[in-house]
Amino acid sequence: MIKIDDNKAGWVVSMSWLSALEEAARDFHGTRPKLFCERAYEHAVQHYMRQLGDEFGVQTEKTDTIRGAVEQYIQLGVIGRLFRDASDFELSETNPFHLEITVHHCRYMKSCQMLIDEGFTIKDLTCARLGCFRAAVKGLANVECDYELRSFNIEGDCQGYIERL
Repeated sequence: MIKIDDNKAGWVVSMSWLSALEEAARDFHGTRPKLFCERAYEHAVQHYMRQLGDEFGVQTEKTDTIRGAVEQYIQLGVIGRLFRDASDFELSETNPFHLEITVHHCRYMKSCQMLIDEGFTIKDLTCARLGCFRAAVKGLANVECDYELRSFNIEGDCQGYIERL
């Protein structure tokens, strides 16, 4: 019997739970489960940041901008090994209320592609990465905002934005 590396095993478990959560959201909310998923992402980000603080002493600081909150969450994610490297993300602020985000090598690509193959459109997708960035903005900057995935490609790059409401 083979033994799976702990890091890979953790991602298999995480992806299984994330996929199950989003499938359950679709079971109860049809093709547009975004509100349910947004709330789940908020809880996930709160728990993640609290665990990093409680178990490893990693502290977060409040910020007053969308970009600042996303940058801080990326730093936390790199420290906590949620993200490989900060260079996997490109941020472009068109104005203080709108942040364009490109995610390189997105680990959630397979779940998005499966939904597209089932007939969903990009607008139907709930993007876990952008959704968690949005939740970080809400938690760290106390800014109500929305997010939208605009595109993704087979190389694993996603593009979307976060925008203040």
